Amino acid sequence: MRPETVRLLGTAAAALALAAVTACGQLPPAAAPLPPGATASAGTASPGPEPSTAASAGPTAPAGSAAPAGTPASKTVPACDAVLKARQAAVAAIAPVAAVLAQPGRPHDVLAKATNDLNTAYTAMHVGVAGAAELTADPKLKAQISAYQLAVEQAIVAVEGSDGDQSKLAAVIELPATRSAEKAVVAACA
Repeated sequence: MRPETVRLLGTAAAALALAAVTACGQLPPAAAPLPPGATASAGTASPGPEPSTAASAGPTAPAGSAAPAGTPASKTVPACDAVLKARQAAVAAIAPVAAVLAQPGRPHDVLAKATNDLNTAYTAMHVGVAGAAELTADPKLKAQISAYQLAVEQAIVAVEGSDGDQSKLAAVIELPATRSAEKAVVAACA
C-alpha cells in the first residue's frame, strides 16, 4: 500500500475517532420519556432541564422566534454554531503555523511540525464541519456545509501531499476552494 494511502486512512480513522469523542462530549443523550404515571428514581434522574416537546415537535419556529412558522430556522442555528465553532478553532490553530511558514528558509524539523499541526487543525475542522451538516434540515445549508467539508478534505490531502515543502504548506492555507466554501457557509449563517 502506498504511504500516502496509509496516511490518508490514518487521518480518516483519527477523524472518525475524534468525531465519536466530539459527539459524545458535546451533545447530551436524548432521554427517553417516562410512561404516564411513572416517576424517575434517584439513579435515573437526568441532569439539567427537562427537554421541551415544542422544540422537537418539528420544523416550526420556537415561540418568540423571528422566524416564520414552517421554516427550518430552528434547525439551522445549531448547525451554524457547530460549523462556526469548528472554523474558529481551526483558524486559531492555523494562525501560528501560518506565521512560521511566512518566514523563509525554515528548517526541516520546523516544517515537519508545521505539517503535523496543519494536518491536526484541518482534521479537527473536518470532523466539526461534518457533525454540523447533520444538525440541519435545511437542504441549501446542508449542501454548503458539505461543500465546505469537501474543501477541508482537499486541504488535508494537500497537506499530506506537501512532503514538508514550505511553499506548498503555505499554499494550503490559502486554497481558493476552501476560502470560497468558507465564505458561503459564513454568509449563510450570518
